Amino acid sequence: MSADERSVKLHQSASTESANFDRFVLGASMAACAYLAQTMPFGPVGLNVSTMYLATLFLMALSAVFGFLRIEATISTMNANSSYLHMIEMGQLNDTSMRHMAREAVDRVADRTKTMYLLRNRTMLLSFFCFVATKVYATYPA
Repeated sequence: MSADERSVKLHQSASTESANFDRFVLGASMAACAYLAQTMPFGPVGLNVSTMYLATLFLMALSAVFGFLRIEATISTMNANSSYLHMIEMGQLNDTSMRHMAREAVDRVADRTKTMYLLRNRTMLLSFFCFVATKVYATYPA
């Protein structure tokens, strides 16, 4: 097996695992939203436990939205990379400045994937902290 084949196989494996992980995290977010929606007490909005649960549910739902957007951004990045490589193979980017401009466009698309990754993970972590804080506050009110 040549070095090129190994790097291609490694990239394919990494892409597959990343996509599987994104789907798993999205599924976990959706399951957590369903759990919260079924178990949280409903009440008037104010400084109370039900509003704390509502904020937690909102953050978890926001995490799921960012998860969807991450998957969408990953697909867009793959499409942009594919188009970029196709243009190189067809000889459309022989000029160095054209190749550089095209690469910058692909990198901008890829940056959205990273942004959605950070937003998804941070909102999920924040919702977890809110959930724990709500449970503690509900058990030991001030």
